[in-house]
Amino acid sequence: NSGLRRLVRDLNTLYRATPALHVRDCETEGFSWIVGDDAAQSVFAWLRHGLPGDPDVVVVCNFTPVERDAYRVGLPAPGKWREVLNSDAEIYGGGNRGNMGGVDATAVPSHGQPASATLRLPPLSCLYLVKD
Repeated sequence: NSGLRRLVRDLNTLYRATPALHVRDCETEGFSWIVGDDAAQSVFAWLRHGLPGDPDVVVVCNFTPVERDAYRVGLPAPGKWREVLNSDAEIYGGGNRGNMGGVDATAVPSHGQPASATLRLPPLSCLYLVKD
């Protein structure tokens, strides 16, 4: 229970501190799909957009008990993307698998985005990424 309480606390903190997660909730421009059609692997990914100047947030979820060790996901820009929340972190009761705090996206287009990175998606997890 303490891990779940900590996860909810950290999600609420991230939500309040990250404009892209809330400032355009009621506008279609605040959301766009990256991966919405991968039923075979049960992975979904989407972008949350804030106001101009606010960094986008990429959310990637793996809804299976199978780790996806090299899952390529499209990202809106190349460069370092920091893993700001990983629901599989040990402090939440998870297996502490993930991407060592972040990934480097390259200018390899994927999923309709101009850049991409290969992610480790822990089983039954969600990752939140923000561009540094």
